Amino acid sequence: MLALFRNRPKAVDTGLTVLIGLSTVVTADDPEGFEWWLASLVSLASLLVRHRNPVITFAAGTTVSLLHLTMGNDLHPVDVVALLGLFSVAAWGSRRLSFALLAAGLLVTAAWSFYASEANTRTPVPMPPRIIVIDPLAPPTERDDDQVQDWGGFPGVGLSLAVAWLAGLNTRQRRIRLSALEQRAADLERERDTQAALAVAAERGRISRELHDVVAHALSVVVLQAQGAQAELDRRPERAREALDAIVGTGRTALSEIRWLLGALGQDTPDREPQPGAERLPRLAADVRSAGTPVEFAVEGEPRPLSSTVDLAAYRIVQEALTNVVKHAGPGASVTIVLRYEPDELEIEVTDDGIATEAPSGTGHGLEGMRERVNVLGGTFEAGPRPERGFAVRATLPS
Repeated sequence: MLALFRNRPKAVDTGLTVLIGLSTVVTADDPEGFEWWLASLVSLASLLVRHRNPVITFAAGTTVSLLHLTMGNDLHPVDVVALLGLFSVAAWGSRRLSFALLAAGLLVTAAWSFYASEANTRTPVPMPPRIIVIDPLAPPTERDDDQVQDWGGFPGVGLSLAVAWLAGLNTRQRRIRLSALEQRAADLERERDTQAALAVAAERGRISRELHDVVAHALSVVVLQAQGAQAELDRRPERAREALDAIVGTGRTALSEIRWLLGALGQDTPDREPQPGAERLPRLAADVRSAGTPVEFAVEGEPRPLSSTVDLAAYRIVQEALTNVVKHAGPGASVTIVLRYEPDELEIEVTDDGIATEAPSGTGHGLEGMRERVNVLGGTFEAGPRPERGFAVRATLPS
């Protein structure tokens, strides 16, 4: 309900004008003069601009109330327009201006109260003795027309002005707090959307790296196996059949891993296999060995279970390193894989004796993808040519 009023200030001002106007008409028992009604209409009309220019409302209401006082009229509902104007200035206008208007209102109130007090306590002129006939049936006199109206004096009017001003300040503070809360909620919502977008981008990057590692390794092995099968097809068909079987196995493994990655995107994969880890490195080495590249695999230290992120990173690092060997080390190169379990970390070392003397060039994910995996986990990564011959990849992962 309050929000409805805040969003429709014109309707609120119109409703106040009608309500105060009707109340004034109902409470005006004595016949008021034309000047009184004209001034009251001006005061009521100023309520229509209360939200846009509350100073006009306060000035008009205060002036009309002073006119009513000088006319000697009683307090009517229309005379609260000055209080509404002061409230509105304090709520929506300048704080300094509202304080200045409050001070001016109190000063005028004090001056009028002093004048009324002096006028009402002045000693009347002595009158000659006369006979007064009292009629018991006559209605009592309600007021003395010679008395100057002060509407409760400085305590009553001054307190009313102070309450209106304080209520306006309270409304102002509540509006500021509400605006701050709404802004904070909007900022939090934008931050949540930004974090969600960053998470989606990071997930897409991760899946892109995974797909690159899977597809690049599988295709490299498949190409080598196909070349070997083609060379042995006429001379040793059984060796060609073994190469073709290796191609089938490599393809199935790659499809299984791609299916697992698609499952991470929400696709339906009811029978997907667990993600690969360090326990599948011997099988990976055997696949590359069957493609014609000699591979030695060694484990140092006591193997232990690894976290899923470290386990997957170890497999992908070795997989990408073997892919680079197959693609860049040249024919006749051999590879040595060492998996070293230290108390607080896992060391991975992949070295070859091929012809590569610098890091593989290109725009793929390759070495940068391995480096990023290691950095995310808080490890260290080195890759470069060996002093004697070949290339070396070394990574340390906290475990």
